[in-house]
Amino acid sequence: MSKLKTSFIILVIAEFTYNISSYVVNMGLGRILGVANYGRYSLVIGFTTMIILLAGRSVPTAMMKRISENIGNWPRIRAIRRSAAFLQIIIITSLTIIFYVLAPLIAQAFNDTTLTPLFKISALVIPAFAISSFHVLYFNGLKYFKAMTTMKIARGIFRIAWIIGLAYITGLNGAIYGSILAPLSVFIVAIIIEMFFIKKEESKYTYKKESYSHKKILAYAGGFILFLIFYEFYIRADMYLIKTITGSDVNTGLYNAAFTIALIPYYVMFALTFILFPTMSDLAKKKDHHQIRDLLKKVIAFLFVILIPSAIIIAIMPEFLITMFFGDKFISAAPLIPLLLGGTIFITIFFVLASVFNGADMTRIPASITVIALISGISANIHFLPIYGITATAITFSCTATFMGLAALLFMYLKFFRQVK
Repeated sequence: MSKLKTSFIILVIAEFTYNISSYVVNMGLGRILGVANYGRYSLVIGFTTMIILLAGRSVPTAMMKRISENIGNWPRIRAIRRSAAFLQIIIITSLTIIFYVLAPLIAQAFNDTTLTPLFKISALVIPAFAISSFHVLYFNGLKYFKAMTTMKIARGIFRIAWIIGLAYITGLNGAIYGSILAPLSVFIVAIIIEMFFIKKEESKYTYKKESYSHKKILAYAGGFILFLIFYEFYIRADMYLIKTITGSDVNTGLYNAAFTIALIPYYVMFALTFILFPTMSDLAKKKDHHQIRDLLKKVIAFLFVILIPSAIIIAIMPEFLITMFFGDKFISAAPLIPLLLGGTIFITIFFVLASVFNGADMTRIPASITVIALISGISANIHFLPIYGITATAITFSCTATFMGLAALLFMYLKFFRQVK
């Protein structure tokens, strides 16, 4: 358990640094681009990122799980990696081409054909992001958290340098080009880490080349991608609905700014999910129920100790936070922040526990919870957004997120405490 604490501290530092960079980027873009263009950037990059996470993260996550089940078995690890890389190249190449070709239709779906050239540029984010995240998840499966820390910090630095730098020089298009160059730079860092550290460790072992069935990768990837499809669309659906229904770039920008502030604790807790997934995968395979329950008790206690004070702080100073991060032009987004606090607490709890369920091969649980929340959220927004505006969207998100967090806690109890002796 002490090793997990050390790993968590290391990753928290990395996640904190990365999230600081994310907020620096948002602060810079809000001031450089203005509310409307910031809204356009958030929509385009958010949608493209969702696509890559949906189609491009399932195979690497399956790779991470299989590797975490075979720690120390380097012949098997290398075989798993080769098999996953082959599948990933096919998926990402096809996806990039399809996304580029369909860019006009995607823009039309948002009722704004002027987004077409932006979506075409952002198609290159897909392969750039994919090769970067592939290595992050590879290191995660190996539990090389220091390597992940290095990549996270590097990505934060490159995001600021490329996105803010190019946005300042060439505006909105430059910000999108920066979103391509940042993960490409991180990929170079990953290659250096692998050449000088992973290869060195692996060279201590001699073995014959081994193969690993693609089916074993896809067997897990298929279930996990269902969760990703529903969750990634859920977490970004509000922005899409605001743009589609109201047609306003300003409303999109204001809501995304408030959302970004309200979910600060959520982004910080990402570090916890990187540790829980491979750890739960390992413990579930060993059927170590006692350690699973002990781990979950500490995780839940830690979450509430961090999340409740964070939510209170965010609730009492929305004007200060929105002005500090985005500037005076975004001040009208401040009233939305307290309305999103249900999401601050419970979407974080849900996402952390989702990594537990996914690591334990229970992907249907978080996927099912997310489907219910997604359908409810879309239905509520279609009905209330045209009447009450983005205030209704914020309240709806809090309500659905609260449901998701409570449902995840219930299933955690049923699966890991009540039935396990």
